[in-house]
Amino acid sequence: MPSFGPIGSALSDESKEMEAGAALCRADLHVHTCHSGGGHLRVPRMRQGLPEPEALYGAARARGLSLVTFTDLDTIDGCLAFLERHPEASDFFVSEEVRAVEPRTGALISILVYDLTESQHREIQALRGDVRDVAEFAKSAGLLASLGSLLGVLVAGGSEGLVRDLLHRFDLFEIRNGAEDRACNELMARLVHEGAGFGFGVTAGSNAHTAARVGRTATVARARDRVEFLEALRRHRTWAMGLHGDVWSSFAEVLGTVPLHRAAAPLLDHAVTRARRSVRARRTRKRLDQSDVRKFQEKARSFGMSDRGSSPRSEDAR
Repeated sequence: MPSFGPIGSALSDESKEMEAGAALCRADLHVHTCHSGGGHLRVPRMRQGLPEPEALYGAARARGLSLVTFTDLDTIDGCLAFLERHPEASDFFVSEEVRAVEPRTGALISILVYDLTESQHREIQALRGDVRDVAEFAKSAGLLASLGSLLGVLVAGGSEGLVRDLLHRFDLFEIRNGAEDRACNELMARLVHEGAGFGFGVTAGSNAHTAARVGRTATVARARDRVEFLEALRRHRTWAMGLHGDVWSSFAEVLGTVPLHRAAAPLLDHAVTRARRSVRARRTRKRLDQSDVRKFQEKARSFGMSDRGSSPRSEDAR
């Protein structure tokens, strides 16, 4: 599969010239602090090793990120704690990772919501029982909401029609998650390209749980400050860059947060989880390939039958 450069709404030559004066602005749009907890990673007592908001902010800026945000799981406490100490931080904005349910399959879906208020956070948390309700609220409130991986929906038996329905409810998609391997990320990119239609934007983030990995994957736009970056995100003028996940970086993250003598079980569980996701992603891609072949064959047969039906009979030719 080809590597993805700038995708989403294409910039015209005139637009590029207008934006030529703006520098490239990078932001890691999927990062966790200690306020996320480690339960979703199935790593016992991992919360004790997750970074404090200020430490993560410092690591992000040291790595050259222009803007910083935290996407803790179903909470904005990490963002609020940082702003309480640094209310003047113009390079920071409030975000969160919302885990919403797709009721038909029971799958949990990640939605990354950016630049939201406390009241909007409370509204979204009350709607997590149905991903469609979250999407509808985000749209009506004018929020930037990026849909995460749909692998769980497909594994749970979700149809292509269901996936397309979910894709059409969003216009931003996380196509590069730094904790997922290439197969998983390429599957999401394929689903978006084939099912989202026109006029969509993309995001990327490291999904880091340690300061060492923050900024290794990022979203890029031509912008000079937070306002221009968020506007670029809204206008679908961003692209994804950076690393896909791999088992070694995943192991390093676990070892950085769990004492060595307790790391064996978490490492094994983490490795098994990653392997299962990778296998599921490859099987899903193969199933999609086979479906594409069947559709092509059916279309070819329909054209053939049409040609035979419209061809002149021998007696008519005489």
